[in-house]
Amino acid sequence: MIIKDNEFVDLDTLTGPMRTHIFRPAAEGRYPGILLFSEIFQVTGPIRRTAARIAGNGFIVAVPEIYHELEPACTILAYDETGADRGNSHKTTKELASYDSDARAVLAYLKSHPLCTGKLGSMGICNVA
Repeated sequence: MIIKDNEFVDLDTLTGPMRTHIFRPAAEGRYPGILLFSEIFQVTGPIRRTAARIAGNGFIVAVPEIYHELEPACTILAYDETGADRGNSHKTTKELASYDSDARAVLAYLKSHPLCTGKLGSMGICNVA
């Protein structure tokens, strides 16, 4: 399935705007929504490929920048010791309640998306505190 993968939205959260990358089928229709939480490095190439693969199977996928209150929009941490140290520090510095409020913001966005059926799911990649 052909997808669109160059869209984003800045969602309002309790801790400021959160850049959220959107991947979706290009074909007309309505699709279920998926919230995909990234690994500690944020929206990297492998995360984008995972989101694209899910979208290619008929889902609208929203991938938030999980450290939006700690890093400028579009920051990708490097797959090296420095990036890992920074990501691991951020995951415990960020308030636990912020992860929940961020998830609610993304799910509300997906639910209101004109191409979403209202059916929602979530998944995440290795961001364990």
